[in-house]
Amino acid sequence: MKYAEAADLPRDKQKFHVLKHSIATHLLEETGDIVFVKEWLGHASIQSTMFYAQLLSKKRDEIAARTFEGMGI
Repeated sequence: MKYAEAADLPRDKQKFHVLKHSIATHLLEETGDIVFVKEWLGHASIQSTMFYAQLLSKKRDEIAARTFEGMGI
């Protein structure tokens, strides 16, 4: 993958499914639409797509903690 090499990604990250997972995470982050991401990925079951929602939940928790900490809450 010439683009992965151009981006200087580690060899073990230069795979199609890694790019697909990254795009799915960004799509969910931007749209918040788990059904859209499920369909885009071609998953038969929403449970397969929920993995991405769990990743974003952790990120949201971290952002909320930092935000509330800065507010003195």
